[in-house]
Amino acid sequence: MSANGGLPRVVALLPAWNAAAFIERTLESLAAQTYGNLEVLISDDASADDTAAICARFAATQAQFRLIRQTRRQGWIGNVNLLLRQARADHFFFAFHDDPPKPTYVASLVEALRRNSRAVMAFSDIEVARESGSSNQSYTELDGVAERLERARRIINKQGLWWIPNRGLFRADAAARIGGMRKHLAGEYAADWPWLLHLALLGEFVRVPQPLITKVWRQAGLSMSWKETTWHTFGVATACAREIARSGIPMVEQAALYRALAVREIKGLRWRIAER
Repeated sequence: MSANGGLPRVVALLPAWNAAAFIERTLESLAAQTYGNLEVLISDDASADDTAAICARFAATQAQFRLIRQTRRQGWIGNVNLLLRQARADHFFFAFHDDPPKPTYVASLVEALRRNSRAVMAFSDIEVARESGSSNQSYTELDGVAERLERARRIINKQGLWWIPNRGLFRADAAARIGGMRKHLAGEYAADWPWLLHLALLGEFVRVPQPLITKVWRQAGLSMSWKETTWHTFGVATACAREIARSGIPMVEQAALYRALAVREIKGLRWRIAER
């Protein structure tokens, strides 16, 4: 699927919803990428504001941008999975509507994947922007970890800022094996956790030690609305168990990961009981 001088084809998957106040900055940052074989696929999830109109105006002037308009709300997971089904590329990344990447983001991550054929995901450090100011943050827990079970254990235990790789570049064939994100017993809460766990069972993660994307924390953002309860943690833990089972790794390895997941949940339950 390569073109443009042999460069792998990359598609940015942008699930947008009610983002009129800030999405233009993200669109501009995607248009400013230095990488020469990039398409931006946007799916507006029946926004109630001007998000679709802003994206349509932008796409009219940028040949590499394409907009899909949903007539009915799909929800975050539904919109992400629709984009995954529609896109055709060698590599994908989730271009969240309020997290603008730096100009060399795509080029740097493609190069990181090129250098490591065992890797299924390349991600960078991030700049975290809050009202109080900004800071650079890293997820180093998987640096140099080639062993499959150890990668999975560290993600199961949510060591460090485990969510940072979800803003990385992943191979399309790995995404096809997983088949998209899934709701669980507690809905969409932290659905990127079992997704990343399954990815880690398919191959290595490689970090580019530069802050190449900005995570903007907004009070109205989706992740800020998530409240961790016992039901939420149980729901997402069962989703992790499901992804372990779907991964096809040997049963002895599955059993080790189920134990690690159970230990984490028991510790979390004890902590919540003690806090009452």
